[in-house]
Amino acid sequence: MKGFRKGLFSLCALLVTGALIAGCGAKPAEQTAASGNGSQAAAPTDEVLQKIKDTKTLLVGTDATFQPFEYKNAQNEYEGFDIELVKAVASELGAEKVEFVDTDFKGLIPGLQGKKFDMIVSAMYITDERKQTIDFSQPYYPGGLTIMVQNGNDTIKGADDLKGKKVAVQIGTKSAKFLKEKYPEVKLVEVEKNVEMFLELESNRVDAVVTGMPAAKVYAKQSQKVKVLDVELTQEYYGYGVRKENKEFVAALDKALKTLKENGKQEEIVKKWFGE
Repeated sequence: MKGFRKGLFSLCALLVTGALIAGCGAKPAEQTAASGNGSQAAAPTDEVLQKIKDTKTLLVGTDATFQPFEYKNAQNEYEGFDIELVKAVASELGAEKVEFVDTDFKGLIPGLQGKKFDMIVSAMYITDERKQTIDFSQPYYPGGLTIMVQNGNDTIKGADDLKGKKVAVQIGTKSAKFLKEKYPEVKLVEVEKNVEMFLELESNRVDAVVTGMPAAKVYAKQSQKVKVLDVELTQEYYGYGVRKENKEFVAALDKALKTLKENGKQEEIVKKWFGE
């Protein structure tokens, strides 16, 4: 009888121990299963997308001196093709508000890297050099460099005629890099703001301006003092600049742009600002 009680006690001890082991083993499995459900799985892994989800706000760096892409009107409000299109993109991303940070063009990429804003929207060309530092969305509008001269100037007909001439460009832009590399004989006059280029030309302090064709055509139409040559120096495309770690954000931007193209909203904005 004593042996039976001893054996029964040992069996119970084994069963209790087994139950405890089974219980301990099941708990992590239950926690793992639980961690795969709920908001944690659905939450964005990209910090910018998470910020948009939390604040409903998109922070955008831009140099608001480049009509018709981005500028400030008489009421100091942001206007332009880039401004309107990025607001439509932001809406697709779930942002209810876009806050613009006016920044000199040369400071946009450093500001983006320093997380002063979430993205760059400033008629910025997608280039291999810039892609070493930041990522870009898919192209949202074609650009390309061209030459602007005064209406009475018939001596400059192409890029070769710029040699030895004073040419205004905005510092930090593709125009400056292009002329330095391809036409080192050109006397570059680098200015901080885009509008300064045109004023330099209209006041006869430079012989020509090299800048993006869309903006050049719009300015020439408004000015009536300058003309844009029928010359395409480069074929370029504008894109949104994003930090390299925000891959998911880039994919979301591309999806938003695709939607706006398909539903006709982007074409509507293009026609408004460029009349195309």
